Amino acid sequence: MTLSSVAARARPSAVQVVWFKKDLRVHDHSPLLEAAARGPVLPLYVFEPEQLHHPEFGGHHFQYLQQCLAELDEALGTLGAPLICRHGEAVQVLEALHQDVGPFALWAHEETGNGVSDQRDRRVRAWCRARGVPFTELPQNGVVRRLIHRDGWAATWEERLGAPPGPPPSHLTPVPVRGTPLLRHQDANVAPNTKTIPPGGRRVAEATLASFLTVRGVGYPAEMSSPLTAEASCSRLSAPLAFGTLSLREVVHATRQRLAAVHGDRDADPRWVRSLRAFESRLHWHCHFMQRLESEPRMEFEPLNRAFDDLRPGWDQLRYDRWAAGQTGYPLQDACMRMLAATGWLNFRMRAMTISFASHLLWLPWQRPGQYLAHQWLDNEPGIHWAQVQMQSGTVGINRLRIYNPTRQARAQDPTGAFIRRWVPELRDVPTDFIHAPWVWSGASRLTYPAPIVDAEQAMRAAKAQLMAARDTPRFAAEARRIYELHGSRKKAELRAERVARGLPAKPPRGGTRARHVPDLDRQPGLFDATVAAPLPAIRPARLPGSWQTALTDAFAAPSFHQLKNVLTAERAAHTIFPPAPEVFAALRLTPLEDVKVLILGQDPYHGAGQAHGLSFSVPPGVRVPPSLQNIYRELHQDLPDVSPPRHGDLRRWAAQGVLLLNAVLTVRQGQPNSHAGHGWEAFTDAVIRAVNAKPERVVFVLWGAYARKKARLVTAPHHHIIESAHPSPLSAAQFLGTRPFSRANAALLEAGRSPIDWQLTPDAAVR
Repeated sequence: MTLSSVAARARPSAVQVVWFKKDLRVHDHSPLLEAAARGPVLPLYVFEPEQLHHPEFGGHHFQYLQQCLAELDEALGTLGAPLICRHGEAVQVLEALHQDVGPFALWAHEETGNGVSDQRDRRVRAWCRARGVPFTELPQNGVVRRLIHRDGWAATWEERLGAPPGPPPSHLTPVPVRGTPLLRHQDANVAPNTKTIPPGGRRVAEATLASFLTVRGVGYPAEMSSPLTAEASCSRLSAPLAFGTLSLREVVHATRQRLAAVHGDRDADPRWVRSLRAFESRLHWHCHFMQRLESEPRMEFEPLNRAFDDLRPGWDQLRYDRWAAGQTGYPLQDACMRMLAATGWLNFRMRAMTISFASHLLWLPWQRPGQYLAHQWLDNEPGIHWAQVQMQSGTVGINRLRIYNPTRQARAQDPTGAFIRRWVPELRDVPTDFIHAPWVWSGASRLTYPAPIVDAEQAMRAAKAQLMAARDTPRFAAEARRIYELHGSRKKAELRAERVARGLPAKPPRGGTRARHVPDLDRQPGLFDATVAAPLPAIRPARLPGSWQTALTDAFAAPSFHQLKNVLTAERAAHTIFPPAPEVFAALRLTPLEDVKVLILGQDPYHGAGQAHGLSFSVPPGVRVPPSLQNIYRELHQDLPDVSPPRHGDLRRWAAQGVLLLNAVLTVRQGQPNSHAGHGWEAFTDAVIRAVNAKPERVVFVLWGAYARKKARLVTAPHHHIIESAHPSPLSAAQFLGTRPFSRANAALLEAGRSPIDWQLTPDAAVR
């Protein structure tokens, strides 16, 4: 739900109740910010017995929750309205609150939780409808309610998470009402914590994020898989994200800001760029997996692919008990289960191995081991957890079948046995040559460690045979098509299209070291080593200011730009192309990089004869003013009444003052809008935006329409200012008019000590 639709449906109310669930913060909290603008705020947290006593919930979760709530209460109290806690079933709590304070509006974030929370939310919505209580739920991540298929999902993720994090409210007007003190373990009837866990709360979360982005994460891709290095090198942000002390958007923006800083820093460790890009890709996967549970809540209980309904009909309690206790006889597997019991955390690869071991080697139905692990993880996020349990158990069917060999993983991830000896002390004296398979050691009979519970190789072969037999059925094929349509990632298809657009083969060449797929291919070091024998010379357009020549050196030398040159040569030979060749780079020529104050981004040039002359939204003198520019002039006059619209559409006077009028695609065929999209211009103009983003002075980025707003992800430096709105096209003019971009841009420049733009154009010519 968008904020504009919220404003349209939320009617004024004496009290605005903000229901905190898995969003325990005041920063970047849209429901809190919206409620604060409408009336007195009652911040509410409900201790729900059905969650406190859920099999997935434990004493470590309760201890962490208490610390998060205590810090949230402090932050809300500072704003003027301390947290109100109540204990009971959610609808009953809301009904009692309705009796206490009278009519109220209810605000919350959308939640993708376990089956209990899903049913709870349904009951609350029904109660609100019956009571006439306005209930507004706003998204806090990239998960989309009522999603039909994944086409366009990545763009929605970027639109939401690329937007700047919201500030906390400046002040809250409190509501005098009685609450419940924070519950203790005995009050909630929850067993005390016995694990060694990190402290909860936002302050620790912020410090954890900072230490990862500046120190611990430098070797992230290489060190995240091994339990020897992952404990320090992984972000350790999964618990703050699961409890909501940090928002995912805050983490995305902090990562992009750090990436922008190290990318241009010659003194920075060269591993940082790759590490930060790898971490950002994980932030995309975070929502990708949660979306599966949101779209199909039954996957907590049933196989996603119904062809696997009867795959594991039996149950072996002894196997389950030995697996849970870390007594399977496979050292790395047992070390992982013991670390998990002691700390509530494992790195991703080891989590995958423990699920695979239970489901494949022990052939246990995945539901009960999955519930055990959910209880153990401090950072349990149901959407991610159940998606991973099913994927690693082979019951999704659209992923490559992967069965982890615990001995092979041990040798690869713990080569000296240091991790094994730490958590399985009965193997401390086993020679390193035998630490991964102690049963073959001549001294194995003296150990107090069990023999392997199964023969791993035989168990893996048997599991694979049964899984492949289930896959070789008509029902599986039909289910796999359905699952891909609803749940499958479109990333590989998008990457193939992007490689083709950049003049590369659809797939990386076989053999040698494969280049990693990353969202921004031009900025990944060494990407083109396998396809280009030697560096290509830079193609430098004539008469370009030196600042652009320097900033765009890599972009001009990129294979995609060479391919683009070939495409344009062929296009101009066969078609009429706009603008004329000498004006293609007019925006860069008229506005040197050092002069840029405002960047207004368009999509592609006008496609009518004589219209395009290299500046977004602008047309040469004597050409009829296009409809979009007419709406821009109309808004300009409404925003700044002293500014009179001219009779022409030539915006070069703006360009001369530092307004970079950039199109994302710089050429077009006559009469065929968007005809040159996907040929390589996007990579080049993204490099232009990044160069502007690297400027130390504030720049105002004006992004009109969905296409331009997607580029907000490239603006990572915190001192810049972004103005977003609908496009000035007649199709969306109603949403564009009244957004005041011109006065807002000048206000942002003045705030940063920069001179404003004189938006007045001369009556009959662009520059005088």
